Amino acid sequence: MATKAATFPRLAQVQDSIRNLQSEGEKLLTRIRKEAGKLVSKDQRKAIDNLISQAKAIRNDIQKRSEKAIKMLESRAEKLYAQIEAQTKKRIDPLVRRLSLPTKHEVEQLAKRLSSLEKKVGELLDSKSRAA
Repeated sequence: MATKAATFPRLAQVQDSIRNLQSEGEKLLTRIRKEAGKLVSKDQRKAIDNLISQAKAIRNDIQKRSEKAIKMLESRAEKLYAQIEAQTKKRIDPLVRRLSLPTKHEVEQLAKRLSSLEKKVGELLDSKSRAA
């Protein structure tokens, strides 16, 4: 089966967007911390550190929720894919049977038989050329 990204391109886009959002948020948080550190006193710094820790907690919560949502989306997509595959097989199989096409097993048996016959013909030709 193909990779999830290849099978579900929208899901890959959502995952990439979430990763980019997280990366940009971390960069912004670092920048804000540096700039705020230059401007504030100790009491204000404690308040800012408290806000930063709250922001990190919120970020972690959002990250966990997004991972959970992605897993749920993947699961739903896989179920939908399986349903579509089953419905397609259910509708295509009768058409294939009506066309009287050989099955994979029948083709494999014919290939083995043909190989065996080719070998026998080769042996007969070798024995004739030796006898002559």
